[in-house]
Amino acid sequence: MSREPLSPELSTASDSVWAGAPVPEALTLEPPTDGPVLRSAVRRVAPEALPTFDIQHRHVRDRCSRTGDPVPVRMFLHRWWVFVELRDCPRRAARLARLELAAVEATDTETARAAAQEIAHILDGAARRPPLL
Repeated sequence: MSREPLSPELSTASDSVWAGAPVPEALTLEPPTDGPVLRSAVRRVAPEALPTFDIQHRHVRDRCSRTGDPVPVRMFLHRWWVFVELRDCPRRAARLARLELAAVEATDTETARAAAQEIAHILDGAARRPPLL
């Protein structure tokens, strides 16, 4: 398994890597390894996101088959697993949406920082939960 992360862009279209940079701890967690199982979870929590999931999944599989590097698929699965985790609990998803709005609309640094810290806490919790697929 390669320990080099992909570029920081969320787009799977980028083929560049950061040579020699350590992989952040959150990316070393084991996400679900089964795309169809994850796809059914996406369909359950956000059916409107399926076209995006399918397009990105196809692109990542094609890229991995060209390069032989499994990291893009693992990152794709991890990113969508976190998406499912966040959407799986409606109260948490609503709280996250309110915090994002509060951070954008904040008129002072302290309010924006507090919202951003709580957002980070929610995202970190979702990224560290074992998959419930």
